[in-house]
Amino acid sequence: MNSLSCKMDHNMKKILISLLLLILFSCDDRDNIGDVYNFEGTLVINEINYHSSDDFDSGDWVELYNATDELLDIENWIFKDEDDVHIFPILENTMLSAGEYLVLCSDTNSFTALFPNVNNFVGNLGFRFSGNGELLRLFNSEGELVDYVTYDDSDPWPVGPDGNGPTLELIDSFSDNALAENWSASDGNGTPGQSNN
Repeated sequence: MNSLSCKMDHNMKKILISLLLLILFSCDDRDNIGDVYNFEGTLVINEINYHSSDDFDSGDWVELYNATDELLDIENWIFKDEDDVHIFPILENTMLSAGEYLVLCSDTNSFTALFPNVNNFVGNLGFRFSGNGELLRLFNSEGELVDYVTYDDSDPWPVGPDGNGPTLELIDSFSDNALAENWSASDGNGTPGQSNN
């Protein structure tokens, strides 16, 4: 084998090793994101109002659900959309009991005007959600991703929530909320702060 062949074999080995490492690290990252959904019991994004109807505009809001069987201290947890500049920190001394809900509102005045009996909400987010679909994320106080949803306003996602009145609601709070098939359009204008229809 001449020196050119040896050099080519050596370079080919380096390329193959680099590709193998890239594949391994990519799979590892994907598995870590997947663990968010394999973890039984967490705080989950459970209902989304991203495009209100003109005659019932409660502003954008997202409902979180404590799917664990214990009290969660969510002080200093962070909610973001897909823009890293859009940050909403959950205030100090915020606790959520097992099975409880918390609504994060973009506009608390609009929200309370239309949902006067809902008390388990916080706001104002300082940003709104895209009517064309986007990424919503929830991080714990350590900066670890706890849950995320990339919703859309077209098939296979329900289209009713796109300006027609209904919200986007998780059919089962313990199902994988990354999958469009696990979401439906709500009856009426949604059920913020309580169980979904």
